[in-house]
Amino acid sequence: MSQPLDRACTLPELGAVDRENGEFWAGNAFMIPQMGENLSAYERNCLFLNIDGDKFINASFASAVDIDADSRSVVAADFDRDGATDLLVGSVGGGSLRLFRNRFPTAQRSVQVRLEGVKSNRSAIGARVVAELGVRKIVRDLFPADGFSGQAPAEMTLGLGGAERIDRLTVRWPSGATQVFHGVSGELGVISIREGESTLLAGKTL
Repeated sequence: MSQPLDRACTLPELGAVDRENGEFWAGNAFMIPQMGENLSAYERNCLFLNIDGDKFINASFASAVDIDADSRSVVAADFDRDGATDLLVGSVGGGSLRLFRNRFPTAQRSVQVRLEGVKSNRSAIGARVVAELGVRKIVRDLFPADGFSGQAPAEMTLGLGGAERIDRLTVRWPSGATQVFHGVSGELGVISIREGESTLLAGKTL
């Protein structure tokens, strides 16, 4: 666009355009649909599996998420409530929503944390949860809209591995207040915390 902004302006090609390889030039971005062009790019999606926190393996084919689509958004959440994080992928250009269930075999524990703000916003957007398990530390920030064209539920899933409990669970609320809980059992499944209250609500929804 030109400066000052002129929506009707047209810019000449600034260099060679390789049309045989699918490149095109639009002198005005608003004219792209009328030209019959689009910016969709169909390519296979990828999924990388984290191992021990310091390396990744390519699990795209094995997980079946390597669909050939113009995918734009992905939401990571426990949709089937089995303690494992699933993936909801949205595509454009006629694509649909696809839910990939996490069926990775594991006997490890996980805890889902749900927060309700009082002085903070009710959904506690912007809160930080820190779980300490021995020398291991898990940090989660609650930003469900932190993605493109998708929004996750306002909740956090903490993978505890083989730990039987969380030694120290710290919640830093958007208001600036901090709450600390000690010796939280890894068998609770779901933990609900209301800002300012010292009691955890295990297995319940606020």
